[in-house]
Amino acid sequence: MLTSLFKNRTVWLLVLIGALVGLVTRLVLTPNQSFSFVAAGGYWLMLALVILLGRSIVRAGGLQWVREHVSRFDVYVLILVMACTSAWWAHEKPGFKILADEVLLLGTSMGMHLERSSTYPLRASTVQGPMQILDRVLDKRPLLFPFLVTTVHDLTGYRPENAFYFNRGLGILFLLLVYLLGWQAGGNRWAGVFGVLLFAGLPLAAQQSAGSGFELLNLTAVVGLGLAMVAYLRSPDVARLEVLVYTGLALTACRYESVIFLIPMALTALLGWWRSQRIEISGPVIISPLFLSVWLTQNRIFSGDSTAWQMASKEGITAPFSLDYLSPNLVHALAFFFDFNGYQPSSATFAVLGLLALPLFGLWAVRCLREHSQTKADDWAWILLGAGLSVNWAILMLYFWGQFDDRIISRLSLPVHLLLLLAVVVVARTLLKSTRGWQILCGIAAVSFLGQGLPVMAKQAYEIDYSPGVEMEMRRDFLAAQPERDFLFLDNDAVFWITHWIPASSVEKSRKNHEALGYHLRNHSFTNMFVFQSVLVDDQTGERTIDPDDDLGEGFELKTVWEKKVETLLFARISRVVAITHDDEVIPAIDRVAETTGHFSDVEEVDKARVLYLENWIKQLP
Repeated sequence: MLTSLFKNRTVWLLVLIGALVGLVTRLVLTPNQSFSFVAAGGYWLMLALVILLGRSIVRAGGLQWVREHVSRFDVYVLILVMACTSAWWAHEKPGFKILADEVLLLGTSMGMHLERSSTYPLRASTVQGPMQILDRVLDKRPLLFPFLVTTVHDLTGYRPENAFYFNRGLGILFLLLVYLLGWQAGGNRWAGVFGVLLFAGLPLAAQQSAGSGFELLNLTAVVGLGLAMVAYLRSPDVARLEVLVYTGLALTACRYESVIFLIPMALTALLGWWRSQRIEISGPVIISPLFLSVWLTQNRIFSGDSTAWQMASKEGITAPFSLDYLSPNLVHALAFFFDFNGYQPSSATFAVLGLLALPLFGLWAVRCLREHSQTKADDWAWILLGAGLSVNWAILMLYFWGQFDDRIISRLSLPVHLLLLLAVVVVARTLLKSTRGWQILCGIAAVSFLGQGLPVMAKQAYEIDYSPGVEMEMRRDFLAAQPERDFLFLDNDAVFWITHWIPASSVEKSRKNHEALGYHLRNHSFTNMFVFQSVLVDDQTGERTIDPDDDLGEGFELKTVWEKKVETLLFARISRVVAITHDDEVIPAIDRVAETTGHFSDVEEVDKARVLYLENWIKQLP
């Protein structure tokens, strides 16, 4: 078999294309060319990837499998999934859960929708009429999620809320795929129900289904890859190989570290060839390395940028990965998994069952590897998927910012939860001898959902003390209260306003464009100018000061229009620019143009006047 592999021309062609893609993206393209390639080509490569993935699923008989295997029991499962997601929607308000990731993803989808440019807007104006994007920036995040949201924009019209709607629909698909994974791994439909109930009771999953981040898409793609691995190893053929490869590529386009799942994907392909004793590669598989070009190019652009690693967020950090982070991160992980106060979006039942099963899952995998000649195709798939998820967890534990109990980082534990579920299902399969055992496990998961999951979701403690989320909700509430949108906003989170069709610029840019802002204020380019600022409180003196990053500097006279406490010692403030001083000239902002005098009646007033006239006329009758 090894000899056949080295002699196969299609294998060498696949390797050659992969090598050329790596060479061009890492060494040949200049930084400017790399930016242009991702910005101009990102949308089209994602479109081709999704089309080829859908084509491969149809060719492999995915729809036919659903028709042949769906039973009345599965209809009840669908009802259960809808009930669980309804509970998610009832307790999780749609909004931006993780900042600034989700806003930037929305901004990228806006760029794709309006101009097919895989960039997000940084500064925009409506001075000349329509919205004009003045500055565009390439994001470090993979492009599949913004592409899919862009498709929703294309089909229904642009709305910032489309990202929330997409994730809500994705939540349904995710739980259905979890059901399939549990069913296939446990060999019993009730194992799938157990998986649905376990994830339904995880507040973190509910939170991500109501946000606009890519975490739920990444987790859905991981489950999809596991199912593709099982399908291929059961019957290794060209059509299922395409599904396997393009599911893996789609997963790579979801999150940065998901590229590691290409290793179990490739090992699955090799194992399938070995088990079938034939090597079959189709045209779509041969060209598949082309779809890694975007990830490789983005990685090259940002790998040398220390700010992309966000190491400045932690004092004293000099390396993004180190063994020194392992022990503290494991402690933080346990603190997250076993939080009983509701301040973490975790499930203690999920953690207890999973962590008890995880070492047994490892022993089972070792035994299967020792007895490899007798290991079933399905078991090979679960071992490889479990290995990929384990490596993913290990990388996070070696990451300087890998503390699961951190509000921003807890979302990264979702693949770990999938590993725990896989471990529980596989181990339970070897221990449980009847359906009754699975039903008991489902009962435990249901009690956990009702007893811990729903109360934690209802309390929302894990969101209330997340200050960036509170500030973003303040922006959304302010915008919803404005009858007109013809104003300029100065905010370091300018992308939020631009994605809501509001001209905006960062505070830093505004400090540098002092004269230009004065010009627009004098000439009434906007009905108003507002600025969003954070106000810090000195805990010793009680003195309140503007965060230096939000300070416009001298020459701006502001009037507070709304102030809200975000957390202890931190307030958020929205102010109106009432005057700008430039070269000793004070440029005042005027109130809105005086309305024309005179009385204009609406329809209701006219109807009331008619009734009064009629009553008076009747009274005057002789």
